[in-house]
Amino acid sequence: MKRRHFISFVFVLILYIGMIGCGKEKKTTASDKFQSDYMEIGVGTTVEKGYFGVINGLLYYVDFETMNAVPICNKPDCRHISWMEDRNTKCNAANTDIWNLFPYKGKLYGFRSLADGGSELVVSDLDGSNWKSKGMFIKAEESFHEGVVVKDQMFYLKDVALREEEAAEPELETVMCMLDLDTMKSREICRERGTFSIQFLGGTKDYQIYSVKGEDGVTCYQFDYKKEVSKEISLYDIPGRIIGADETGFYYNSGIDYPSAVYRYHFETGENEVFVSKEEAKAAYGKDVFSLSLWDVREEGILFKIWYGEDQRLFLKEADSGKLRQLSLSEELLKEDFVLNGMLFKNEEGLGFEYTQYLDMDQINWYGYISWEDLLSDENNVKVLIEPRMTSRGYPLDEDGNVIDPPEDYIPQTSRHSSESSLHPGE
Repeated sequence: MKRRHFISFVFVLILYIGMIGCGKEKKTTASDKFQSDYMEIGVGTTVEKGYFGVINGLLYYVDFETMNAVPICNKPDCRHISWMEDRNTKCNAANTDIWNLFPYKGKLYGFRSLADGGSELVVSDLDGSNWKSKGMFIKAEESFHEGVVVKDQMFYLKDVALREEEAAEPELETVMCMLDLDTMKSREICRERGTFSIQFLGGTKDYQIYSVKGEDGVTCYQFDYKKEVSKEISLYDIPGRIIGADETGFYYNSGIDYPSAVYRYHFETGENEVFVSKEEAKAAYGKDVFSLSLWDVREEGILFKIWYGEDQRLFLKEADSGKLRQLSLSEELLKEDFVLNGMLFKNEEGLGFEYTQYLDMDQINWYGYISWEDLLSDENNVKVLIEPRMTSRGYPLDEDGNVIDPPEDYIPQTSRHSSESSLHPGE
């Protein structure tokens, strides 16, 4: 594999500006190309035209039109070196403490960790320069979970430590809040006792589905952003994530110990329709213990992953035949010892994903893209989006992904681990 030459994020921005200037009737601004009315803020953020994320120590933008991964840096002739490669790097994309990256009104936003344990909301130009603080956001006794940006508001979850005088350890509450991104004014919407007691499951620009974990089990709600009203809905067992949400309903995975089946919830009737039963999934996977992660719903059917440890396989529940078909992507990655992990993003043409090469006490993370046509036809023409230059422990790699000058006690052969590198719960 040959190294890719990095493309400047400024170059991508100039291209968009140039395209906009070609037609006077177009009112779309360049910054609009990097934004959507509904954005889920997590490890990475997908917008209409691309994906923003922190990968291998660098801030990246994946342009969906060209399917190039571009370090977010405006410096000419920059080699885009991460801090793991050079502690003195001056690259704008080099990142040690900024996470949850997302665009808003022509700027980049993110959360920066503070020395006292808290975090603040920071903003920069789209090219990653001139980072500035928007003020204290998450205090030291709090921790940010996740959020969604709906137009000019961010709805987010945080854990808050409540130390009572008699208690040796502080109790925790999960709080749902709303932040106005223009005025930076925030307010609390609701709170529940316990760590991760509230979880966002997914939604649209009109509503969010969330779960509340209490003493009597899990209760789910549909939250209306505009009215800020929650309506209880009945879902099976303990729901994971929802996909394919619209005004009629949504799909979700669920189970008792682990998500093991797929359902569709219908708003009009309140019905939970079974799309993939636990028995179907078990028969297709061939093992009693497993977890099922939803990836996408398309005209061709429902795409999902069944996994346990490193045995991670993709399946399609075909819309026409109703049959479960195992796809061959996980078995035909670039190297036989690669393991398919989480999904980065999806769009109309295909999906981006992470795959990992496990070494003894170390690992190498790769990032690729495949079109829906190739995935569903088992062609498996994977485009490498981001080639790693370091292992997770900081050892440099050559052009073929081999460790350069490893120490004598470094063991490169693979060893099996019973863990999954997940980009988002349920992914």
